[in-house]
Amino acid sequence: MAKLSFSGHETFSCKIYWLKKGYDFVRAGKSFTDDDAVVDLGVGKNMVTSIRFWLKAFGIIDETDQTTEFANFIFGDDGVDPFLEDPLTLWLLHYRLLKVEKASIYPMIFNTLRRERSEFTKERLLGFLKRQIEDAKASFSDKTLDSDIKVFFGNYTRFGSNDVEDAYSTILQELGLIDHYERLDNQDRLIDVYIFNMKPKSIPLEALLYVILDREGYGNSISINHLANDYNSLGNIFLMTESIIIDYLRSIPVEYGTYSETAGNPVLQLAPGLEKYQILKNYYNSTYASI
Repeated sequence: MAKLSFSGHETFSCKIYWLKKGYDFVRAGKSFTDDDAVVDLGVGKNMVTSIRFWLKAFGIIDETDQTTEFANFIFGDDGVDPFLEDPLTLWLLHYRLLKVEKASIYPMIFNTLRRERSEFTKERLLGFLKRQIEDAKASFSDKTLDSDIKVFFGNYTRFGSNDVEDAYSTILQELGLIDHYERLDNQDRLIDVYIFNMKPKSIPLEALLYVILDREGYGNSISINHLANDYNSLGNIFLMTESIIIDYLRSIPVEYGTYSETAGNPVLQLAPGLEKYQILKNYYNSTYASI
C-alpha cells in the first residue's frame, strides 16, 4: 500500500459531473490555482480544491495535473462515455479510486475491513482506521478521519445526508456496494449500520477483464483464489465471492479466454495478446451500436 493519505476533499463527496468538468478544464490549459478557476468551474474556492483532489484520486489527472490515458479514453474528444452514462464506467472509476490510493480510506475499507466484518458502524469504522494508521506508524486527527468517513458514505450511499442534491448526485451510489439499516444499540439508541453487499451484481464482464489485465504479474493463467483474494482483487474491489467470479468466467467469450478446472483447481486462461482498452472499446461500441 502507498503512503497513507487522508483529507484533501474539503469535506465534499465527488459529484457525478465534476470529473468531466475538471477534465475539460485541464484540457483547456487552465490551472486550478488561477484566480478565475472559480468562474470557469462555476463553483466556490473550496470546491475547486475538491475537484482537483477527486481528479487525482480517480486517476483522471496525475500529480502534475496532466490527464491520464484512462481519462482520455473516457472523457476525450472521442471518449467512450464522457457523461458517465454507462454503469461500466462507474465500476471502472470505483476500481481506479482503490488502485490510485490517493485516498487511503477506500482501499483500506474494501481490501481489509470487509475481510474482518460483514457490517460496521461509523464508530467501528473510525476504530478500524485508527488501528490501521497506528500499525503504519502514522498519525491523523480524529477530525480528519471523521471527515473522510462522512465523505466515504456520501460517495457510496444516500444515507445520513440532509442535503437532497448530495443524497442523489454523488458518484458511486448506484453501484449498490454498501447497504444500510438502523438498529438499537445496547443503550436503546438508534444507530446506522452499514453492510458490504456480497450479493451478485450486474457488472459487465469487461470490467473484470480490465482489472485483471491492468494488474502486472498475473500472466495468462490465473487461479480463482488470486482473483478472489489478492489485494485489489476482483473479490475485494467488487465484493464478489469465488463462486460468483466463477459464474462470470464460465461465460467468458472464447476470444478473451477460457475457464477450466484441473484437479479441482479453477483457473482462468486468458487468450494471448489481449489489450485492456480494446476490450473496453469493444463493449462500448457494441452497447451503443445497439441503441
